[in-house]
Amino acid sequence: MTAAAPTAPPRARLERVEVRGLLKQYPGVVALDGANVTIEGGSVLGLLGKNGAGKSTLIKLLAGVVQPDAGEMVLDGEPITLHDPHAATALGFSFVHQELADVPNLSVAENVGLGLGYPTYPGGIVKRRVLKRNARTVLDRLEADIDPSTPLSRLSIAQRRLVMIAHGLAANAGLFVLDEPTASLTDDEIAHLHRVLRTLRDEGVAIVYVSHRLDEIFAVTDRVTVMRDGRDVFHGETSALDKQQLIEHITGTHVVAPEQRRRRVSPQGTEEVLRVEGMSQPGIVHDASFSLRAGELLGIAGLVGAGRTELMRLVSGADRAAAGRVTVRGQERRIRSPHDGMAAGIVLLPEDRKTQGAVMNFSVRKNITLPAMSRYRVAPPLPLPNQRRERAAALDLVGRLNIKVADVEQPALNLSGGNQQKVVLAKWLDSGADVYIFDEPTHGIDVEGKEEVYDLMAKLADQGRGVIFISSEFTELVGVCNRVLVMRDGRLVKEFEGEAISDAALVASCYSH
Repeated sequence: MTAAAPTAPPRARLERVEVRGLLKQYPGVVALDGANVTIEGGSVLGLLGKNGAGKSTLIKLLAGVVQPDAGEMVLDGEPITLHDPHAATALGFSFVHQELADVPNLSVAENVGLGLGYPTYPGGIVKRRVLKRNARTVLDRLEADIDPSTPLSRLSIAQRRLVMIAHGLAANAGLFVLDEPTASLTDDEIAHLHRVLRTLRDEGVAIVYVSHRLDEIFAVTDRVTVMRDGRDVFHGETSALDKQQLIEHITGTHVVAPEQRRRRVSPQGTEEVLRVEGMSQPGIVHDASFSLRAGELLGIAGLVGAGRTELMRLVSGADRAAAGRVTVRGQERRIRSPHDGMAAGIVLLPEDRKTQGAVMNFSVRKNITLPAMSRYRVAPPLPLPNQRRERAAALDLVGRLNIKVADVEQPALNLSGGNQQKVVLAKWLDSGADVYIFDEPTHGIDVEGKEEVYDLMAKLADQGRGVIFISSEFTELVGVCNRVLVMRDGRLVKEFEGEAISDAALVASCYSH
């Protein structure tokens, strides 16, 4: 006789989850201020708002990670209390976070069944074939061509997100909450995910979809709830809105959508601030050459894996190139490390702000002054920082970039994603660099915050610096840049300037061979 495998209990699809008057306060901050949200079964709700609007706190409350100070949550007419994440899981709530909470060193099948009880023989030995078969069943529902025995670490980000959804299906979840689920995904992967969500919706599952990408909100959601300053400020049918109306609900003001911005005019001068020739790294970047003029805002377009980030890491010295030449303002520079890049006047603001762009345990002050500590010494011979001068510089940059922080001594990890990105920008703003490389600087930033980043890049260009802007959102490049280069398979394949820059042209160049 074999031991029965624990399984998720049969559960009727939920009809409605209601959040009523939720209040959550932290020292000096009101994260939620009487928020009201209704999540319907068989519907996709877009949850929108600026960074710091309260979305993340609401998700943590639904997940049982934190508890409210006041208000209530109601499931199908019955009040519920979520003391911990186990309580949320028991009610059929499943979460796919922006930063995946999976276990990369386990197999796909083990991740799908994690926490649900693995099927076992007497003595506790896991029935591997049954575990894989169970995983295969839910993966097939997601049209996911993934081998259940594959180590999770070998999968793409898109595949890992599908595995997290498969885990929720295996748990018979009735509510899925997805936080920025398409970050770093290709267009095809995004389309696949959206098909999966529509299928789940049609099966009666309730879905909350959090994204700053408004095109996705219109493509996949049925209704939207907009939050601002911890409150719900708008509820409505997605089909009854246009993009400009939605932006105004999110910001509370009139903000121009990226594609409606007035494109920058190409600089009149011909001074080259940067020239790259024959930049190569076997199997990654192939003989890439381009130039950048002073006052220019140059976009780099391409699909995920095209080599955009890899090329700029070679240019900046973050990775060492196998071949290539870099010339800054007419002087050839030997760049083999980030220190060489900074010495040459090239700075890279990386895509991964949490592990590469900032030291999250450091205060905002320390992060901002870190690249130029020598400026803030007590005296030139002594390597001791003058904290008063550091604080004054940090406060100045916090004000200029409108960084939402209670105090510059607050750890960077306590800030919202958008404000963390601004801290990364702040530390380079007064570096005196000639070339600024922005790699996906608006990722995870709200509409109003994106506008601030666009303006910051434009101001740097107006000061005679050269600015390179990598973005997966082509509408940003169309509305912001005066010239755009397209990368495909590690090669620069196309160039567009002025009125020739369009979303359709960039997409066509990325896919055509």
